[in-house]
Amino acid sequence: MPDRITKVQRWLDLIAYLVGRRLPVSVAELMERLPAYARDWAGGDEKARRSVRRKFERDKDELRELGIPIETVSYRVGALGEAMEGYLIRRRDFYLPYLKLLEEEKEGSGGSQASSGGRARVRERAPGRTSVPGHELEVPREAASSAVQGLQALANLPAFPLATAARSALRKITFDLESAGGEDARILFAVPPETARAGEHTRLLAEAVGRRKTVRFTYHGIYRGQATERRVRPYGLLFQHAHWYLVAWDEDREGERLFRVDRMAELEVNPSQPNTPDFQAPDDAVLEAYRDREPWELGEENESFPARLRFRFPTSLWAERNGYGTKVEEDGEDGSVVREFQVRQPHALLRWVLSLGGEADIESPPELRDELRAMAREVAALYEEEGDG
Repeated sequence: MPDRITKVQRWLDLIAYLVGRRLPVSVAELMERLPAYARDWAGGDEKARRSVRRKFERDKDELRELGIPIETVSYRVGALGEAMEGYLIRRRDFYLPYLKLLEEEKEGSGGSQASSGGRARVRERAPGRTSVPGHELEVPREAASSAVQGLQALANLPAFPLATAARSALRKITFDLESAGGEDARILFAVPPETARAGEHTRLLAEAVGRRKTVRFTYHGIYRGQATERRVRPYGLLFQHAHWYLVAWDEDREGERLFRVDRMAELEVNPSQPNTPDFQAPDDAVLEAYRDREPWELGEENESFPARLRFRFPTSLWAERNGYGTKVEEDGEDGSVVREFQVRQPHALLRWVLSLGGEADIESPPELRDELRAMAREVAALYEEEGDG
């Protein structure tokens, strides 16, 4: 059992336990079965138990505030049993309903459509997909197509503050309605190949984190383009922006580092004394410091450099509201603002700036500005090739 269990781990354990049960769960059962509570509940005194119970109550209330439907339910054990109180998460309230696409069907060759007396049939679900009975939502094809087209438009709006949410919604709706926008408008979401290739490394690193064993690997740094040998103490794995990252202590450089897993090669977990930890896990929650970072902020501290971007109005207001970078110059007469960023992955920043559709320019360093222009030319050339085809 880890030395310290974070609040997020407690929340996930509590949600998973309640979702996996059809009947209400008593407080006593939660205290005994969930690791975050059981450690102090089983071996603690009355004061420790009261503290654990308060921790549970806080977790429950905070999850409810976040929208997790934890119900308080009264029930009896046996026909004449004593009334008890437990907690329950109903799957129909927790999961979004599956979507069924309604096809309009003509009656005969000259029949009219469903809207004028025809029949609507339910499109067959793709093989392997199942749903909770009574937990499905029937969607007419026309409505599904309109939703997909609207989400596509929102996701592609330059500097739109909800573009990420629109892309997420688009992936969710097309999970069930694969071709809601027509066979030519099929939308696919694919895991990047480099992320898929990192699967085996992720499994080995997860085991090393759990057993607290040191690991060695060759790391290909994106900034300097060099491969270096690393020997680290793995603290935890983090999945951010479609990539796995390892937070670890670099023993040769004597500092905490962040490594992208798909840039590792020749990974080896220390094979000696497999049941004996090589190091003591840190007391602090090390992953929390990296959890909300932007893609260009994920990387090694010693490979960071400052970059200044000028945002045009009104995108300058959007950048301020969302906390992108730090303001370093007062607003210009045209409402533009210069903000400074600490960059560890320049290509990630360049792709983000390019997605803003000309609403932001890189002022420094000049090398990064030149790279942005080169990337823009490459993207334009790709679209020209598609147009010629």
